[in-house]
Amino acid sequence: MNKQIIEHLFEFWEQIGKHGGFLRNEDGFSTTYPLNNSWPSKIFGLDPNNLNLYRLQDSIRAKAAPNSIAIYEDNTIKNILESHQFISCSTIKAMALDTTGIFFDELDDTDFKIVNTKEEAELFAQVASESFGYLVEASTIIPLIGKPSFKIILGKHDKGIPTCGMVYIDKDGNAGIHMIGTKTAYRGMGLGKKMTQFLINQSVEAQSSKVFLVASAAGERIYTKMGFTTHGALESYSLPLE
Repeated sequence: MNKQIIEHLFEFWEQIGKHGGFLRNEDGFSTTYPLNNSWPSKIFGLDPNNLNLYRLQDSIRAKAAPNSIAIYEDNTIKNILESHQFISCSTIKAMALDTTGIFFDELDDTDFKIVNTKEEAELFAQVASESFGYLVEASTIIPLIGKPSFKIILGKHDKGIPTCGMVYIDKDGNAGIHMIGTKTAYRGMGLGKKMTQFLINQSVEAQSSKVFLVASAAGERIYTKMGFTTHGALESYSLPLE
C-alpha cells in the first residue's frame, strides 16, 4: 500500500500545480515550483526508464527546479539517486485508515468553515504558513476553490481561526487529508485532533473507504491512536550544493 499512498500524494501535488499553473513534466519526472519556492516545491513521479538525471541535476543547480525529490519505497530509484550524488534528507510515515464504521458525531460542524472565497483562501495561507513554519502562498490556494476534488477547511476557536486542513479525493475515489496545522499559541488544546476528525468525516461523506496521510514520527503516534496504520514511508532526497 506504500506506493498507493505516496502516488495519491503525488497526484495531490500534481493537481495543485496544474490548477496553479506551476506544474512541469520533464524527462522522467514532474515538478511543482510555485512562487517564492513556497509549498509545495517538489520533484516527484520519477520514472527510472526515462529519467534524465543529468538534466535534473542541472535544473536544481540552476534553481529551475526545487531541491527536494520525493519517492515511495523503491530500491531501484534509491540506487539511481544515490549513484548520482543525491542524499537522503528526510523520511516520513505513510499511513492509511479504513473508514468502515467511522464517523465522529460529537463534532460541531459550525466550528469549521469550508473555504469558498479569495479572502478565506488568503486566511488559510496565513494560518498554514504560521502553523508549519514555511511559506504557503495565497496564490497557490485560491485556484483550488470550488474544485470538486478539493475541500479546503478552516477551524474556529472562540473568536479566532487557529487551524487548517484539506481533503483531496483522488481519481480512484480515495481520500487524503493534508495540511493539518494549528497555530503555535493554540497547540495542546486538542484542536488539531478535532480538525483531523472533521476531515475524516468529510472523507466518509465523500464515500471514500480509505483515508491516506503522511506524518512525522511524532504524528505517527497520534494518528495510530486514531486507527491509522503505517505502510512504509515517503523518502526525500536532495542534491548537495556548494
